[in-house]
Amino acid sequence: MRKSKASFTVLIFCTLVGAPIVHAADALTPTPIVPALVTPALPVIDRSVESLSREPGNQEKVHGSWQKKWAISLAPLVASEALDAASSYGLRELNPVLAQPDGRFGMKAAGVKFGVIGGLIGVEYLLVRKYPRSAKFFTVINWTTAGATTGLAIHNYTLPGR
Repeated sequence: MRKSKASFTVLIFCTLVGAPIVHAADALTPTPIVPALVTPALPVIDRSVESLSREPGNQEKVHGSWQKKWAISLAPLVASEALDAASSYGLRELNPVLAQPDGRFGMKAAGVKFGVIGGLIGVEYLLVRKYPRSAKFFTVINWTTAGATTGLAIHNYTLPGR
């Protein structure tokens, strides 16, 4: 609790005190007197986000970067599902699709779980290949799912009967 109060206090301080200081510093920046007559020592290169996104080669670089991140995000997704299956094995399963007749999580449930994950990864692969911009969306979804599933696995290990 103390740590969150300190963080909140720092946030308020930076918001109330830091913002006016930044605006005051912006007002103090010198403006050139005659910008047309002054030649720059280095060539001026426009590298704004808009100009970079307009260049034809950059779209492939950006999408290729997200495709690599998407491929990397599959490893924690599969690992978290495996951890969840290992932590659930033999315990009572609340999902009726995954539960065995006696209500426990077993081999059938693990097969269904990994079959669904494999199918979803296959669909993601096809969509990322056809629509490269979707790689960013699936990367975020995969990491979020991996985090949530890992949290569930950690919870399963804290249950009594382990």
